[in-house]
Amino acid sequence: MSRFQTSKFKNASANVAKKEHWFSDLRTGSPSSCGNHIKASCTLMAFNTSNTGGGTLGIIPLDKCGRGLSSLPMLHAHGSLVTDMDFSPFDDYMLATCSNDNTIKLWDIPEGGLTESLSTPVVTIPKLAKVVQNVLFHPTAEGLLASSCDKTVQIWDIGKAQECVAMEVHQEQIQGISWKQDGVVMATTAKDKKLRILDPRQNTVCSETDGHSNNKDSRVCWLGSTDLILSTGFDRGRCREMCVWDQRQFTSSVCSHSVDQSTGTLMPLYDPDTNMLFAVGSGDTTLRYYEVTLSSPYITDRSTQSLPEQTKGIAMVPKRALDVMSCEVARLLLLTATAVVPIPYVVPRKSHRDFYGELFPDTNGDEAALSAADWLAGSDKQVVKVSLDPAKCKPVKKKDKEGLPSATASKPKLEPKPAVNNPPSVETTQQPKQPSTKPSPASSEGASEVTGKLAASSLQTQRPSQPQASTRGEGDNTANDVLQAAKPKFTAPTVSKFRHMNSALMPRSTHMFNLHNLSNSVCGECDVFHVNLKWGAVPLGGPGGLIGFVDLNKPGKLDRDLPSIQNGNNIMDFAWDPFDDSRLVVGCENAKILVWDVPSEGWTETLTEPSLILRGHCEKIYFIKFHPQAKDLLMSASYDMMVKIWDLSSGEEKISLTGHTDQIFSGAWSSDGSKIATVCKDGKIRIYNPRKSNEPINEGNGPPGSRGARILWVCRDDFLLVSGFERKGERTIYLYSVSDLSEALETISLNVAPATLVPYYDEDTNVVILTGKGDISALAYEILTEPPYFYDVAPFQQLVPHQGLSFFPKKVCNVRDVEFAKAMRLTQTTIEPVTFMVPRVKKEYFQDDIFPDTRVTWESVLTSQEWLDGKNGVQRRISLCPPDMKLLSSIPKVAPAPKKYVAEVELSYKTDEQKKEELLSAMTNKLQAKDEPLPQDLCEGVDEDEWSD
Repeated sequence: MSRFQTSKFKNASANVAKKEHWFSDLRTGSPSSCGNHIKASCTLMAFNTSNTGGGTLGIIPLDKCGRGLSSLPMLHAHGSLVTDMDFSPFDDYMLATCSNDNTIKLWDIPEGGLTESLSTPVVTIPKLAKVVQNVLFHPTAEGLLASSCDKTVQIWDIGKAQECVAMEVHQEQIQGISWKQDGVVMATTAKDKKLRILDPRQNTVCSETDGHSNNKDSRVCWLGSTDLILSTGFDRGRCREMCVWDQRQFTSSVCSHSVDQSTGTLMPLYDPDTNMLFAVGSGDTTLRYYEVTLSSPYITDRSTQSLPEQTKGIAMVPKRALDVMSCEVARLLLLTATAVVPIPYVVPRKSHRDFYGELFPDTNGDEAALSAADWLAGSDKQVVKVSLDPAKCKPVKKKDKEGLPSATASKPKLEPKPAVNNPPSVETTQQPKQPSTKPSPASSEGASEVTGKLAASSLQTQRPSQPQASTRGEGDNTANDVLQAAKPKFTAPTVSKFRHMNSALMPRSTHMFNLHNLSNSVCGECDVFHVNLKWGAVPLGGPGGLIGFVDLNKPGKLDRDLPSIQNGNNIMDFAWDPFDDSRLVVGCENAKILVWDVPSEGWTETLTEPSLILRGHCEKIYFIKFHPQAKDLLMSASYDMMVKIWDLSSGEEKISLTGHTDQIFSGAWSSDGSKIATVCKDGKIRIYNPRKSNEPINEGNGPPGSRGARILWVCRDDFLLVSGFERKGERTIYLYSVSDLSEALETISLNVAPATLVPYYDEDTNVVILTGKGDISALAYEILTEPPYFYDVAPFQQLVPHQGLSFFPKKVCNVRDVEFAKAMRLTQTTIEPVTFMVPRVKKEYFQDDIFPDTRVTWESVLTSQEWLDGKNGVQRRISLCPPDMKLLSSIPKVAPAPKKYVAEVELSYKTDEQKKEELLSAMTNKLQAKDEPLPQDLCEGVDEDEWSD
């Protein structure tokens, strides 16, 4: 019945911190080892760096976010790569490290972090025979450390700096170790594809079973104090998977969860208090959140979070350091190439005034339950749990080190150094800390400092959101720069009619599902998926370069055996003829281009004979593009650095373009088909007039990255849009003027991801939509012909990654719903229609500002020979307005309603004297305004001479 129970954490969502709250300007290492390369205690984080070679760690307090951290003191721990590290659960300043130099060291970090570089450990374990891959403190006993060295698991008493237990029970190198929360037994996974449960005190293997079927790197994580163990690894097909094992029935896994085909080792992080499980792989840009139950289904998929940069490591902050008053139930630290990114998970609540005890059960405290000697003698005792209620918990303080080896007694005692909130190296670049309405229990000291910086932080977040160009290489900000950045900038508002674009999947009844055998080995520059009004073409796995065809007019469950064609060689790229829904052209690895005439209805036998084969390239094809106006005209590029133009009506090569000095990433026809633009691996953009010259007529600097790029003509062919990579691997989009290719007019750096962004451009709205293989979102921008050149448009987002988007011609759009673009989305198992709409109130009218007369791109206006002879055509334009709809522009304009209040004069302050004079003046005027005489004037009196003295 567990599947019917309501989870308090199912709506927990990740709030990736803004860049001003990152730990930035770091130079982290990117080695491969069993460790996560970053660990955290309640007060500090430690991570691998590449500042001075292997063996150096960065140590930063959790509350010291901002830029300029690369100049902080370092922990020079080892002479070679640090393979793993771990903070003691009972001392936030005790760090254990292991390295490729075969040593294990213990470090006593000063309170507040390092104020000077540290290279002297408090304990050094004698050098071992081979590389130490893992270190892990005991969960209940003070001073016990587990490690793995090659095939051996060892337990160390760090107070005596000696080995207590050594178990060589594995046949291959150990890849992961994990203690059960009660500290009685531990689990290991090894390269021999075995999963074992060990009892170190008995020096025995309690249980052993076959683990993951692939010997690539695997991890193991004991799920708290339960009998369940989680392992991550790879199956026979090299697909990443997670398995749950029950200690009581250890012969096979009770749950197997397939993840994806990525190559990075999955790193699991588990919170036994909330049963929240997080998994991310090295090099991934996606973080997965699951919930664990003690019975089937064991693992429940909750959410997927897109990460801002590629993952190099990840750590979970201990529960006692969370901001519980903001309902932060978990916080992860993402290690990237240049920063550490905090990712808090928050459960939404209407109010944050009260402590929600149901979200924060009591957790393990920082007092050990046993000494090392007691545990080795056979005692078992659990750590006393503490409340996370801020009114009950105590602040974290540095503990006195007791029981260290006598060898350290002769050394001067490492006195805690005073905390330095702003070291000289970062004083001028310190950014506002992560905002919090109340101080965290783990860092109550310095809370006023955090609160004092909230004002500056809020000012920064109030600035208008505008696309920003890349600022790398500008150096660190000065104090004056930071102050200037904190000031709000009042600029004229920029408005885009597409800024609230509504993009969503269409109803499930329109989806196609049960797609089998989708190929994962297609060239990275291929769009993977192409549709026309009839068919969707997808590459299938297996030999011979298969392409399957899906009838888009028949939603529902797909047949297992799709109609297909066999190209006889690996597929490099393919494209539909824009003027013939039955013609598909395929570029192959054997340098051939195959032209297929597809039957109008489905077929049962796989087609093996193309209608035409084009031969002319010397190496494998890179991309193929049809001419936008002339029928039977095709452009292709190859690894032979040649661009060729073919006449399909005669099957002959007509033009060959030269001038490229390296691999050609992408090419594009101008909208009128008169010119060609290419982007190349040599960092150049070239423009050709192919009918006049084989050499480029213009050339300029393109993206500096060497991983791939795409190019498009935009804004009536006056500009070029390029998507590519920076040298550091950041995906970036550029806008160039065709008349001047010397430098980009505007550059927007996006994120770090392996897939090239594939752009789709709608010339009627100037909106470009970009997405890559494996992404879960599609970014969108409106392109302008003047600064700021790009307006942000609301992105399309989903939880499941897709392989690609392919857009339909404009005529299929439902203009009644203000749908200006429509696409099909390909995932591993489904094909789903996606709609892109603009929210409007008066939908009964045709929105002619959104839908100008559109170009009929699905009809040709020239033959191939006419174009080759120098003739240019103009495609006709049609209105998309249905006959029964009136134009929005035809509605009479109504005068705006009068404002409720209009200030006629400027308000000014008056003194008390001025107010008194005004009051007296008003009274006098009122009295003088009366025409009747005063009462005393009406009284009868006597003559003056009648008065007596």
